Amino acid sequence: MIEFVTAAFAPANALFTVLLLVLGLYWLLVILGALDIDLFHVELPNGDLDAGADVDAEAGGAMDGVGPGLFRSVLHFFYVGEVPTMLLASIMVLSLWTFSMLGNHYLNPEGSGAMALAIFIGNFAVSTVVLKFVALPLRRFYLILNKDYNAPADVVGSVCTIVTTRVTAQKMGQAEVATKGTPLLLNVLARDGHAFQKGQEAVVVAKDDAKGIYRIAPVEEC
Repeated sequence: MIEFVTAAFAPANALFTVLLLVLGLYWLLVILGALDIDLFHVELPNGDLDAGADVDAEAGGAMDGVGPGLFRSVLHFFYVGEVPTMLLASIMVLSLWTFSMLGNHYLNPEGSGAMALAIFIGNFAVSTVVLKFVALPLRRFYLILNKDYNAPADVVGSVCTIVTTRVTAQKMGQAEVATKGTPLLLNVLARDGHAFQKGQEAVVVAKDDAKGIYRIAPVEEC
């Protein structure tokens, strides 16, 4: 037992051990009801994200703010926003700690810094794969659990909030529609003669099913 504790707090493993202890305390507080499992949950908008070069060309204008970006793509890849963030963090840290303990015990008994770094790099790569595969069934579970809250239904007639810089009849942008769960992110164009700025509210008045684009109009006209 003493050897195990010594190994757990060895320089190569100490960071992961401390993180694991912090997460253990967090889950204990969740079980006791002192904290919510969604305390650090990150919500990423989803919905009709069909925007791209082809849609842009068909729309006859440039889209402002198209694409989630590399960072958001990485978050989506690991199901952040679909699975509680702290659950994903716990899976990752547990995997990092396990492989660090095993790797340094069998491959680095002398505690070499260079070998510890090499083990860490390999460990991180393997742990991301573990996270992806373990999170996949969890994602399916949470999709089933939250389907009634995230169901898009028919958003025509709903109030939306512009989240890109500007939206006109020629310049496509994006708008969010609030739901009980994750907000829906829609690709939108303004009805002829109207323009919207970021933060303004509008009403979804129609949808082009072929292009996946919604038309919006001022609230006062609807």
